[in-house]
Amino acid sequence: MALVRDKSANSGGSRGQVALLIARATMLAYPELLPELAGRLERRGYRAVLSVLEHEGDVDSALHHVAGVGIVGVIAAALPSLTEVFALEKAGLPLLLYNCFTPSVRANVVSCNHRECGWSIAMRLIDAGHRRFGIISSPADSLVGRERVAGAVEALEQRRAREILIEPGDFSYESGQDALDRIFARVPRRPTAIIAANDAMAIGAMERARALDIRVPRQISFVGFDGIGIARWPAYQLTTMRQPLRRMAEAAAAAIADRIEHPDHQPETRLFAGELIVGKSARLERPVPTRVTG
Repeated sequence: MALVRDKSANSGGSRGQVALLIARATMLAYPELLPELAGRLERRGYRAVLSVLEHEGDVDSALHHVAGVGIVGVIAAALPSLTEVFALEKAGLPLLLYNCFTPSVRANVVSCNHRECGWSIAMRLIDAGHRRFGIISSPADSLVGRERVAGAVEALEQRRAREILIEPGDFSYESGQDALDRIFARVPRRPTAIIAANDAMAIGAMERARALDIRVPRQISFVGFDGIGIARWPAYQLTTMRQPLRRMAEAAAAAIADRIEHPDHQPETRLFAGELIVGKSARLERPVPTRVTG
């Protein structure tokens, strides 16, 4: 875990410091997230203290480190234990959960509705005629990844997909390639659609398919989540669900500032819809039957 203080954190006029707890993988996936959050906080008079987590499961230990640096609030992009949540509440430190919604924690929440994103993109594939699916899931400690996969599986089971093969990944490009190999090894007939819990794994799996001379999307469709910059490159043009990061950052800064300045206000939850970015990696329409003449 790395702790980085804003150099101007103690400058005159600041209303205090807000701790940002963000996993390294999240920082890599959304490089614009930190400047968006820090910038929105600064406009409201607060300074950011960044704690970079090697894994989302490190969030509890990170809270112990930041608790003594004079912070006035916490934005956590990973889910702390209930013990740590209660400790923050007892200490009078407002907590906002960013992109890790759970009804069991009493705190402000600003999140994309990841379960709905998974459900809607799976439904779109089902409506396009896909029936055999491979899913590349996330690390077990990623609430975001679990929600995306759960939403997709719910939709596929609801519409009675013929096959749902789930293989784990770790959000990396390489794990997407490896997961696709394992999916192919499990069944004699390949899936026609692959849903990956993030864009990097989807791109890795798609590149592996191309190396095997599989035509994308004619033979297999690939979809991901996040809408990262590389997903829009001409070589990939990935179909993906993008998060409204700027709107979410503004909502997070406004919510934590309100709780700091008005401690008696009740926590609120704001869920944002994802945006489907249609690329060229997935068939999202039913194929047109070929008319045989003569």
